Amino acid sequence: MNLLSLRTAKIFTKIFVFILASFVHVTVKAWEVDMSRRQSELKKARGPASLEVPQPKPESLVGSFLDSMGPTQDIVIINTEKGFVPETVRVKKGQNYRFHVVNVNDKEKNVSFMLDAFAQHHATYFGLEKSFTLQPKMEGIYSFHCPETAKQGKIIVTTDERKPASE
Repeated sequence: MNLLSLRTAKIFTKIFVFILASFVHVTVKAWEVDMSRRQSELKKARGPASLEVPQPKPESLVGSFLDSMGPTQDIVIINTEKGFVPETVRVKKGQNYRFHVVNVNDKEKNVSFMLDAFAQHHATYFGLEKSFTLQPKMEGIYSFHCPETAKQGKIIVTTDERKPASE
């Protein structure tokens, strides 16, 4: 065979494989496991009470732990079209706080509430309340924001001791 017919054969083979591959459809099926027949065997082995153990929600554990440490103050932050109300929140170091974030923004109905310093990141939906608890341990000014609307606010954490301005 000459060199030209070898090249032609290779090109023809590549075109044939490409056309064949474009018409072949691969179907993959997932395996399903039916455990319904095993449920009765599990109940016999463990007893019916061991299968139905209610698990407490982590939020309720945190809330009850913080409530046992002292009173909790509620703080409401409203996300509006013009920004957060209030824009500045003042809290005391070591106190327990329960924050309630409510989105009343008509234009942006599903937005985020980000408080990075305290690892609080929440989706807020129009008209619904999102709650979380905080106990600030360090003084400082911490910002919270909504990345979708570019609105910001701040939390100022202070101690109980206030020094007069004259000192």
